[in-house]
This record gives sequence, C-alpha cells and structure tokens, in this order.
Amino acid sequence: MIADAAAEGRLRQIEPGEKIGVNREEPVVVIPVFGALDLFARCLESVLRHTAKDVPILIADDASPDPELGEFVRELDRKQALPERFFYLRQPKNVGFVANANTAFAVTAPGDVVILNSDCEVGPEWLERLRAAAYADTNVATASTLTNNGTLLSVPERNCPRPELPPGATLEGVSANLARSSPRLRPRIPTAIGHCTYIRRSALELVGDFDTAFSPGYGEEVDFSQRCILRGLSHIAADDVFVFHRGAGSFGVNQAQQQHERLIARRYPYYHYGVQAAAERQTGPLTRALDIGARAINGLAVTIDARCLGPDITGTQVHALELIHALWRTRQLQLRVVVPPSIGDEPKRLLDELEGIHMVCSDEIGDDAYKTEIVHRPFQVFDAGDLRFLKQLGHRVVITQQDLIAYRNPGYGRWHLDWADLQRLTRLTLASADAVLFFSQHAAEDTLAEELVDPSRVHVVHLGVDHQALAPPTTFARPEELPVEIAEEGFLLCLGTNFTHKNRLFALEVLRALQERHDWDGWLVFAGPHAASGTSAAEERALLKRYPSAARRTVDLKGVSDEEKQWLVARSAGVIYPSVYEGFGLVPFEAAEAGRPCFFAWQTALTETLPETAATLVPWNAELSADAIADVLEDPRKANALTEAIRAAGSRLRWDKTASEILTVYDKALRRPHRDLTTALDGVMPVWNLMTSDGGAVLDMRAVPYASYRGLTAIIGRRWLRWPLFFLLGSVYRLGYFVRHGRLP
Repeated sequence: MIADAAAEGRLRQIEPGEKIGVNREEPVVVIPVFGALDLFARCLESVLRHTAKDVPILIADDASPDPELGEFVRELDRKQALPERFFYLRQPKNVGFVANANTAFAVTAPGDVVILNSDCEVGPEWLERLRAAAYADTNVATASTLTNNGTLLSVPERNCPRPELPPGATLEGVSANLARSSPRLRPRIPTAIGHCTYIRRSALELVGDFDTAFSPGYGEEVDFSQRCILRGLSHIAADDVFVFHRGAGSFGVNQAQQQHERLIARRYPYYHYGVQAAAERQTGPLTRALDIGARAINGLAVTIDARCLGPDITGTQVHALELIHALWRTRQLQLRVVVPPSIGDEPKRLLDELEGIHMVCSDEIGDDAYKTEIVHRPFQVFDAGDLRFLKQLGHRVVITQQDLIAYRNPGYGRWHLDWADLQRLTRLTLASADAVLFFSQHAAEDTLAEELVDPSRVHVVHLGVDHQALAPPTTFARPEELPVEIAEEGFLLCLGTNFTHKNRLFALEVLRALQERHDWDGWLVFAGPHAASGTSAAEERALLKRYPSAARRTVDLKGVSDEEKQWLVARSAGVIYPSVYEGFGLVPFEAAEAGRPCFFAWQTALTETLPETAATLVPWNAELSADAIADVLEDPRKANALTEAIRAAGSRLRWDKTASEILTVYDKALRRPHRDLTTALDGVMPVWNLMTSDGGAVLDMRAVPYASYRGLTAIIGRRWLRWPLFFLLGSVYRLGYFVRHGRLP
C-alpha cells in the first residue's frame, strides 16, 4: 500500500475529504491519472525536474487497475526524488475524470489548481510563467498553455493537433525558444483547453466545480469555462508556455463525447460559433501568439518574392540575389524563393548553389499554397495583383520601398491615369504592409513626408556592398559593340538604365564641357538597359544633335554582360554617376572595388553612405563639374585618394550586417498586431480595397451611396453572385478601353 510508504519518505497518502493544507491562491499541481504508466512516468519526471521544490504536487489516481503505477511512485520516494509536499490521492473506485477532478478541487482548497494531464510533459519554468499568465488580469479564471495537441492552441500547425513534435524539435528547445521570443500577449480564448490548465480558486468559488452531467469526461472544462464567462470572467492562453501533449493517454475515447457536445450546444448556443470564429480569425493576439509558437518549433520561415530575376541584372536584381544569399548564410530561417518562369540563367545558377532553399516558379503557386510567417518583396509593387499574390504566400507582408521616384514623377507612366493608378497602389501597399523597409533614411523620410506609412512600421536598413553572390567576375570581356578606336582608360563610363532621373543628359553636358574647357579627347560610354517609358532618349538625341563633337565621342552600349561591365569599369578613366535621386546607389562602390574613381553628386541617399569630401559633381553645373573631374583625371594621386575614400565608406556596408538587421525587422513584424486592411486604409487613402479569395480589384468608393455600398458587399460575400458581377464589370471596362484605344487591354 502507498500509505505504508509514508514512513519511508515524503510521500503522503490523502483520502477524499481531507485537506493537504495550502495557502490561498497557492498553486497546486494536480495530475489526474488512470493507467498508462509509461506516459504518467514521463509526465511526473518532467514535473519533478522543472518545478520548484516547494510547490505541492497531488497525484489524483482514479483507481488505476495497474499496481505498477503505485510502485513507481514508491520507488521515487525511496530514492528521495520526491519533493517535501508530495501527495497521493487514490479513489476507492473508478469515478471518472469529472468526479476525480472535483475531489482534487476540494482537497487543495483554498489553493489554485493546475490540472495537468498525465500524458503531458512540461519544460523549464513552466509553472512560474503559467501562474503569471493566470494573474495577468484580475478577472482571469483560467490560463491554458500552447501545445502540439490542444485544439485551438495547437502549434506549429494551427488547428491541427499532432501527437508528436516535428523531427529535430525537443521540448526543452521549444520551451526555451518560446520563453525568449513570446511577447506575452495573453490572448483571450473562448474556453480553457484541458491538457494543462491553471484554474484560480476565485473562479471555482464563483461558479462551482465541474458539472457531473459531463461524467465521466469530455466537455466539462467547456461548461465550466462558459459559466465563468457568463459571470464576467475570462480565459487566456499562456502564450509563453509550451507543454507537450501526447493525447488520449490516460482517458481514451469516450463514447459520450457527441452527447456532451449536444449538451454544450443546448446550454450555450453561441459556443461552437465562437470557437470556429477564433479558429479561423487571421488577425488578433491569438493568431500572433500561435504564429510565434509555430516559429519556436519550426524556426522562422520566410518567402522572398524574387520575380524580378529575369535575364537582365540591374541594381534591383543585385539586391534581391545578395539579400537571399545573405539571409541563407545566417542559417536562422527556412527560405522559399519565388522566381518567374523567365528567370535568367545566372540568377538560377546562383540560387541552385544554396543548399536547403526551396525555389518555386510563380506559375506553380495556387490558392492552396502554404503560408510562411513572413513574405518579403524586396522591390516595389507595381501591380495590384501582386498584393493578393503576397497574401497567398505569407501571414505577414514586408515590402521594400526603394524610393518614391515613380510615385513623384508622372513621366514614368504611359499616361496620366497610369501614374494615378501607381500612386493609389503605392498608398495601398504601404498602408497594408506589416513592415516597410528602406535602403536609406532619405527614402524613408521622403515617404513619411507624404504620410504614406505609419512611422512605427518604417525600418531603414542599408544594403551591403561586399557582393558575394554576384562578386565581380574574374574574367573580363571587351564589348564587341565598343568602337575599336576607344583607347583603354580614355573614356568615362556611365552605368545604369536610361531613366530620366539617372541624368544621362548631364553626363553629356559634362563631356561637352570637358571638350571645350580642357581639350579632353576621351569618350563617354553609356552601359545599361533602355526602359520602355520615362527615359531621356529623346532629349539625348536632341542634345547630341546640337553638339556634334560630343556625339562623335559618345557610345551607347545598352545592356552588357557582367564580364563586359567589369571590363568597362576596370578600363575606364572613371565612372560618372550623375543620378539626381537614389534610394541607395551601388555604382560608386562598384567603381571603387575595381580601383576606379567615381564622380557623383552628394545628395539623396548618397549623403548617408559616402563622405561629402568625395563628391566631385557640382549639382547641376556642367562646367564646374567638368573642372573637378579634369583635376582628378590629370592627377593619379587624387584619383587614388578618391577611390580609397569611397572604398573606406563601403567597408561599413556589409551584407551579413544587412541580413542580421532584416531578421530583426522580421521579428518586430511578427510581434506587432496584424494589419487589418480596412483599418489600415482609414484616414490614409480614400480608396476601398476589395480583396477576395478569388481575385482583387481596387475601387474608388467615395461617390458610392451607402445603400449601394452595402449592396455591393452583400453580393461580393456570395460566390454565386460575385462572379457574374465581376464578369459584367470587366466586360464594361474592356469595352470602354477598346473604344478609347482601339484595342483590348
């Protein structure tokens, strides 16, 4: 008998009706048990290992038929492995979970009760954090922990209980990760979850014990929880505590479960709806808590929208590839990279080198695609469909807004309504993103000045310049289109797309001034792809027509390969970089890495990354700029000093540092409340966004009467009405477009 063991050690036999003698609100760990010795042994050993020695522990044995269970406890007592306040209560006959728990409530009064299923295991500091959650507010009745197998509180896959942890995950590791990362949101939940529940004595005194109508078990904690809620109390999730739950170990499947579900539905008609709403809600503290719990188990999973990786490689593509490589090197996250069907050979090769990343083509993404915690688009959004696409890929959306060049400049649209659409889309994107990244403080302040984004979601992270994915090639190639008469080191190189803000016109003016003021007989070589709109092509032709001498010494190579670009940089006399507006500006650092001076103007983002003393161009005076360039070209020491100054500035800009800072941004985004799009748009933009699971559209609702607005929302909420409406609207739009343009959109 267990009673005989009392004299041997600390084990105390308790009879129903006795009191164990605890203080008011002192927590007592109660482990109800019925058979399943192996699971109970693991449970008790974890409790003894991770619970303070002065905490009372009560084993509530519901007349287990297995005598080995009692022998196991006696053996622990003989080994002096039990704490001083260890109690064993055995029912004279099997009474079921409800009556067994009620007996435990009585013998532990006036203390609080922690009901821990015997098929659970706990981790370090579990009880301290659980009690802190239970007392987070004065009206809390119960606190339940996150678990692998616990209906609403299941992680890592929400609403999908699993009997095991994923491969590689351990209880201790998950517990430590969660304790470190949880913001302790204490989300309200519609019911206590029975695997591990802290029940405050005040709640028991207010509403009473478990209702024996739910004997032998199932539904008793739901009924108790609803009685508490209706009396003004609440239930919360202890979102910094994880308890492993094997499931169905001590109780098994009860045939009365369906009957008890019907009883719950009769007593509390709202309950099942409330649970379903909580399970399906995509915003709010519970969703955040479960996301963080999943991350504590699986680690951080991030999707990078890399659909910019086409055949051409410009600054945007360099940034995307280097970011992916830098994040991969941290080994702190799982990476999925979405690429376009037309991905270039070089980007594909560079991604194939990264072991462990999941590369998927964008046309393979369907509505059933799994969502990672974060989806990051490292370049701006130019199409409304991209927002729906991003929402398919991740729970939290991080956008990199490189700059506001296109937003501010109407010349980059094909016509004025295109520009208006882009502005509207930019407002929508920045209002709905969970975090917005900028390459420079200047770009961030530019956006804040337009009141396009909440300052709390703005993050400035400089790029790295020590490219490792796209390191300078070791083999050079002279461009075949380059005229043979161009002597090495006898030309200035101007890199970049022919967008107007790249200011190629000024480079031509500088060439003219160098010829007129310094008899310079060198060349100006443009290298970079030509854009479809917003270019300076017409103005360049007009200027070259006015200055034949400059025209004779100007070459436009358009797009070049990496090997050709490197040859041009290394063989040039210097790189001229007259850009008016930059979100970051990589060219000066690329030139310095190749040992060539770069001539730039100290403004916009370059004021943060480069010293003012290294700026050669005088904005925007071609004559003074030409004088300064000629001075450098004529003195190798000055050219070397300029190159070294830029190189020294670049030594502070490292991709590994960039990746570390972006991981911090991801963490902050996960800790913040979810962005509710309708809330985000309030006061930010006069546009109502209709984003459904079937498609997206941006509609200006300012002129729509309220009754019509309600009618539209009712139609959109019904699939069989939604599609005919959208088809009709689309047909009218296409007809109008055809009338205006003579072609279909």
